[in-house]
Amino acid sequence: MINKKSNIWEEFAKETNGKFIEEFSWHSAKTEIEYNGLKIIFDNYTLWSGKFSTEMTRIIVPYNSFENFKFEICRSGIIRNIEKLFGAQDVKIGREEFDKKFIIKTNNEHKIKTILQNKKIRNLIEIQKNINIQISDEKGIWEGKLPENQFELCFYDDGEIKDIERLKSLLNLIKEFIDELTELKIINKKAYC
Repeated sequence: MINKKSNIWEEFAKETNGKFIEEFSWHSAKTEIEYNGLKIIFDNYTLWSGKFSTEMTRIIVPYNSFENFKFEICRSGIIRNIEKLFGAQDVKIGREEFDKKFIIKTNNEHKIKTILQNKKIRNLIEIQKNINIQISDEKGIWEGKLPENQFELCFYDDGEIKDIERLKSLLNLIKEFIDELTELKIINKKAYC
């Protein structure tokens, strides 16, 4: 765990040879890590709803693609199970234990099943207490629609993650996804940011 007086993103940048960027205006401080020609961005985001707000930790990897492939993977829970009762999608990958623990939504079952055959990805997902990882065509998950052919591989969780080891585990997960998406020719290496 990190000392509250120091900045988690500054410490994480040092630990991962990333670039620390100080907070400015309403943007939080962040860590940017270059990997295989893409930028992996770790930061915090305040989600506002009327008078209330909640702090989120998010990871964003902007990229271009001519494929409109999207997915969302999250841990199964009461709300997600209720959604399933009302007909929400839940793709099964053929791994019984994994299928019980996670809800998978996608517009291409074959591709997500191919990606999730990677045991390292499944293991890195399973060790996360909370997980919501997706490919989105929304900037920063909540900031509006991206232009055509622009997407983001995203992760988010409630609260500020201050555990460096968990952040490193999430970095490894994101790198594994990047490798799989690149191998499937879903990612065009020319990022848009």
